[in-house]
Amino acid sequence: MKRLSLTGRLSAVVVGAQLLLAIGLVLVGITFARRQLLAAFDMSLQGKARAIAALIYYPPDGEPGLLFDNDEAPPSFDASHPDIYEVKSAAPTFEAHSKNFDSAFLKAELAGQDYWNFTWKGVPYRGLILRNIAIRDEETGPTDTDVAVDVFYAAPTLDITRRAEEVGLMVGGASLLLLVLTGLLAAWAVRRGLWPLRDLAREAGAISVKNWDFRPPKDALETSELAPLAQAIETVLSKLELAFVQQREFLADAAHELKTSVAILKSTFQSLLQKPRSPHEYRAGLLDLLGDVDRLEELLNRMLRLARAEQQAADGGPRTLEVADLASTCEMAVARIKSLAAARGVEVQLASNGSAEVNADAEDLELVWVNLLENAIQHSPPSSVVRLQVQPEADSASISVQDWGTGIAAQDLPYIFERFRRGDRSRSRETGGFGLGLAIAKTIVEAYGGSIRAESILHEGTRVWVRLPLTREAEPKSSPVTSPETS
Repeated sequence: MKRLSLTGRLSAVVVGAQLLLAIGLVLVGITFARRQLLAAFDMSLQGKARAIAALIYYPPDGEPGLLFDNDEAPPSFDASHPDIYEVKSAAPTFEAHSKNFDSAFLKAELAGQDYWNFTWKGVPYRGLILRNIAIRDEETGPTDTDVAVDVFYAAPTLDITRRAEEVGLMVGGASLLLLVLTGLLAAWAVRRGLWPLRDLAREAGAISVKNWDFRPPKDALETSELAPLAQAIETVLSKLELAFVQQREFLADAAHELKTSVAILKSTFQSLLQKPRSPHEYRAGLLDLLGDVDRLEELLNRMLRLARAEQQAADGGPRTLEVADLASTCEMAVARIKSLAAARGVEVQLASNGSAEVNADAEDLELVWVNLLENAIQHSPPSSVVRLQVQPEADSASISVQDWGTGIAAQDLPYIFERFRRGDRSRSRETGGFGLGLAIAKTIVEAYGGSIRAESILHEGTRVWVRLPLTREAEPKSSPVTSPETS
């Protein structure tokens, strides 16, 4: 498909607008000139019609009747097409006219109008009739009465048409010259005005995976139409660069975690094969292998859950959302985490200040609470408490998980929701964790239109807040219910 030049299209629009303006000027010029010429022509017709009336006189000997001096008739407007006139009176009966007069001319007269147009022998004429013009001749005529006559006078309008066309040609020629000049100026101005866009496109085209440096031109930033585009490109690039960096880090971290798990499995196998062992030792080694396989399986499951949650967030959440009760999902999460809490000697308490419903998958929410509780339990000392609380509000619900454990260093707090990010850098079986739990929780919460944040003081504890929008139909009930769960 042939590409259309933006400069060409804008120039064509400007030239087209100028062309329409030129055509309009020509039409207006011709119309205005014709009206002015026609007004002058009508005044001339009136003058000639009255001049014809002035040629009527009474007989010098006092005889009744009227006479007309035809030789003194005013000259025609156009020598090739003579004027037409007629003078007549009812009392006394009198009639005089030009040689080319035809009574059919008067049939074109429009009732109630003094001027009208007609065509004779292919020539356009404009006619005028003056009615009841008084003829007074004090020297030879009666003084007690005035004779009234009607005068018809017509002249060709070819000169009007010719002059109007001349005006049109002059205006059209001048407009065409201006059109060429303004077209060239518009093309230059459009091309010059699009230079910032061209420079912006060149800068954007130089971006690659290896080069994320984007420097929008100064002209683009100073142009009101291009400044938002430049800012949008910068924003998108920053997000893309972050996504590429996160992808590389994720692959590197995932490969490291998998390599570590495989190395542990390989080490256990090698240890079993180094020398003959008793059935009891083989059994203990196989149990260790089974634990390592479980750990590897858990890592893969968490990676798959994170990928599913991120895909769901990228798609704007699931298409059909169920209604889930927050208190119920929290209770299920506490039930699932009982064994881990019991093994570490940690008490888990659930407090719900009323019921609240959200549009979400109950299993996803339960996974969020399990990950938050698991993270809190792993960093809590024995005989400590982890508190899970649900607080419904006007249009949202606040869920918090609080522990009084080791806490998180201030420099690590902004990064705890990143994948494979852990405050505890050890990778022993005892500490557990892959640094994916909080990342999964954050992705799921944001996929449902919520938010998550954490506050922590080193060696004093951590509190994670989750806020989720309530369903439109749901209204939080105000009756507080507190149900501690001990594990």
